[in-house]
Amino acid sequence: MDTKEIAALLVHISDWTLQHKIGTGSIYDMPKEDMAVVEGASIFINDGIFINGNFARVLMCTYEITGEEAYLNEAKQWCDYLVYKAAKYIKTSKGNEGVWWWDFANHDIYLADTGTALHALYKIYPYLDEKRKKDYLSVLEKFYLFVSEGCEHDPRRRCEQGSAGWIIKEGKDSGALGVGYLSEPVHPSEKGFGVGGGLGWLEMRPYTISTATVGAQTCSFLYKMTGNPVYRATALNAANWLLNEFTEKGNIPYRIAGKVLEDFVFQGIHYSLEGLLTAWLFLDDDEYKRKLIKAAPSIMKFVLSVQNEDGYWGKARAYDGQRNAFLAHFLRWYYENVKKDAAANTACEKFVSYVLNPSNTYYYGVGNLIRVTGFVGLVFASMIYSELDIRNPDKKIPLLNYNINELRYIAQKWTSSPDQLQPRQK
Repeated sequence: MDTKEIAALLVHISDWTLQHKIGTGSIYDMPKEDMAVVEGASIFINDGIFINGNFARVLMCTYEITGEEAYLNEAKQWCDYLVYKAAKYIKTSKGNEGVWWWDFANHDIYLADTGTALHALYKIYPYLDEKRKKDYLSVLEKFYLFVSEGCEHDPRRRCEQGSAGWIIKEGKDSGALGVGYLSEPVHPSEKGFGVGGGLGWLEMRPYTISTATVGAQTCSFLYKMTGNPVYRATALNAANWLLNEFTEKGNIPYRIAGKVLEDFVFQGIHYSLEGLLTAWLFLDDDEYKRKLIKAAPSIMKFVLSVQNEDGYWGKARAYDGQRNAFLAHFLRWYYENVKKDAAANTACEKFVSYVLNPSNTYYYGVGNLIRVTGFVGLVFASMIYSELDIRNPDKKIPLLNYNINELRYIAQKWTSSPDQLQPRQK
């Protein structure tokens, strides 16, 4: 793969992020195309913490690759927003101080989105002053208290029932995490799920994505930061639950609120793989690593079997199809850590080549679908330095000695244009 081209696309995405002022906490001048792809949507979700947290991580990766300070500063501004402005405090069911966040303004307490967002705090942590380090770690640990101990009442005051925590500790689903507090059904077919009554729901049944992003992902980097065995145990239990959920075909069901949503093919595997690889990096557990390596070949075969002829997965621009880019990251990881499988490497390169082709870049969603734009940035960073989107490099910054102006010159070919919203003709 051409690392200069990949670095240039990262600069393109990061400059786009600067232009949209992500550091304010909201995406300024939200792309209009993004609203059109979500059926029934009536608002722009421009302050969604998981989306903007991904952008902050992309900025950090691009800073580490190029050394461009503007990216570091914008990422730090967003992380400060998350810690100092967006964090909400509440007493847990055990009387400790917990922290929670809206998924987006005045909507839900959706633990899965929070887990994704918080990874930006880990990513930027080495670049903080001592006061920020203390403050950032404090909210991370208080979020864990909220997740593990719950709260006496719905912080939104929409549900009558409190929670003793969302980590399932008994039965066949031990290790999994629940959803959080919701205001509406998770799927159009759902009516009145969960418990609690009123204008909201307390949902504590196993949720694939919160188990991945909070259980496996957040708790793994919390253990890396602190060495606290409690976080390690939670992360391992979550990761093992996820591995047990994978089918013989190599996919993982999207499980939420007591249901498996069959029409969500890629979301479960996309987020689960990110959580599993975070645990693989940070927990240093030989038994878990053996389990993951054992499961990896069937997962790889599934990923290859559902890749389309263009090189991506799912239906372009569709809701589920916007959440699949991490499959390319998994293929890269598989090739580097499990087996030098030519098919895995070729499939990964096919995806990268598709997105890098200016005829496809905008149509795939870069620069106009906010979720896709962030996911592509994270995955492409991992093509330059393995798992850069998850961890910090142990090499000197910048990782590459490319001139930033040269990269911006190359990036001009990806200038967004609405007339590129039609698929490439074959």
